[in-house]
Amino acid sequence: MYKSIISALVTATAISATAQAQEANLKLAFFATPNDPAYSKVIKPWVDAVNKEGKGVVKIDAFAGGALGRNPRIQVKMVLDGVADLAWIVPAYTPGRFPDNQVMELPLILRNSKESSVAITRLYNKKLLRGYDDFYVVMLATTGPYAIHTTKPVKKISDLAGMKIRAGGPIAGDSLRALGAVPVGMPIPAVAENISKGILNGSAAEWNVMYAFRIVDVAKNHYMAKLGTVPLALLMNRKKFDSLPKRTREIIRKDSGEKLSRKLGQVFYAIQAVKLAETKKRAGHSFVFPSKADLKKWDDTLNPVIDNWVKKHPKGQMLLTALQKELADIRAGR
Repeated sequence: MYKSIISALVTATAISATAQAQEANLKLAFFATPNDPAYSKVIKPWVDAVNKEGKGVVKIDAFAGGALGRNPRIQVKMVLDGVADLAWIVPAYTPGRFPDNQVMELPLILRNSKESSVAITRLYNKKLLRGYDDFYVVMLATTGPYAIHTTKPVKKISDLAGMKIRAGGPIAGDSLRALGAVPVGMPIPAVAENISKGILNGSAAEWNVMYAFRIVDVAKNHYMAKLGTVPLALLMNRKKFDSLPKRTREIIRKDSGEKLSRKLGQVFYAIQAVKLAETKKRAGHSFVFPSKADLKKWDDTLNPVIDNWVKKHPKGQMLLTALQKELADIRAGR
């Protein structure tokens, strides 16, 4: 009897130890605040779903607020170096690594984050976007098209002349330069402080970013013509992903991809409307919605930015055509 009990305990302990040994513990880095809707409404619920279904098999610990590294520019390196297994990435902060993402940054093409987030995912699924070979792509998405927010009123395009405006990447810089502004590259967490000091006159940004990084407190004049979008990604180290057991990989895959991208695109779209309405109620804020004449001038000014990018980029025309096809399908409900 005693030997049987001992044998049962040893067996149970061995099974428990084996289960624990098989559980994958993964670290996810999110450089922005936990209140950021990308995290609170999409990424954290995805993490919770994976942990619930994968109990005893996989556990993701999410570190928001930059706990593993706050600088957006180091997130890709953190994943490649193993500091984090997964991270929320702004691909434009790693120049040259994701060159084909630039098609999503072009002005005048995309209407909102709902269609753009699905479109970039489908381009990736068709293997048209380079730079992702070292990663398992949990999700790709984009912000909605961004506007220009300044310390001084901008009532017409010519008012932008000489203004120092923060640009999030080369395409945004080309667009602002074409409009007469002086584009300035700068990590988004530093923008509000530099606007308040007069080093910048404003920023090109969408509404979630305006609030998440308090730019809305210092740039109170809003020129509501649309520029491009900002691609975003939740990436996992590919070697780490491939090393996991099949069941673990299936759990991670289950709600990844277009389903998750579509959800975030919808969240961003809803947030845009809420934040715009909220800002209109704040004291001291002014909005300019361009006239038809100004919008035509806007289009005429920015179309050459698209043409120049197509000429310079080795896959430019192919990517633009592919994007336009995906958008036609999405707008038709396909």
